[in-house]
Amino acid sequence: MTEPPKSTKERLTEAGLRVVNAISELMAHLLVLFGLLGGIWLLEKYVHKLWGTQDYLFFNRLKLRYIFDGADLAIMVGFLGWGVYSVIAAYVRRPR
Repeated sequence: MTEPPKSTKERLTEAGLRVVNAISELMAHLLVLFGLLGGIWLLEKYVHKLWGTQDYLFFNRLKLRYIFDGADLAIMVGFLGWGVYSVIAAYVRRPR
């Protein structure tokens, strides 16, 4: 047997809860992303303070700035993919 159709109020309530779930998932990802990027930024400032104003070279080839920029990029790309997937999954998932 199939379920009887839901009323408009029930459908609106369910859609509203889905939107709230998706927004809370998005806010959680943004909070973690900003925390990680802030931590990397503080670590970069601390390391630059240790070595002075010159940009330190690892193995005389790779600038320290490039390592921190690569870490920022990897975290942003990772959270973009994971965040989009999680927000869509939170919206699609049936609210409780």
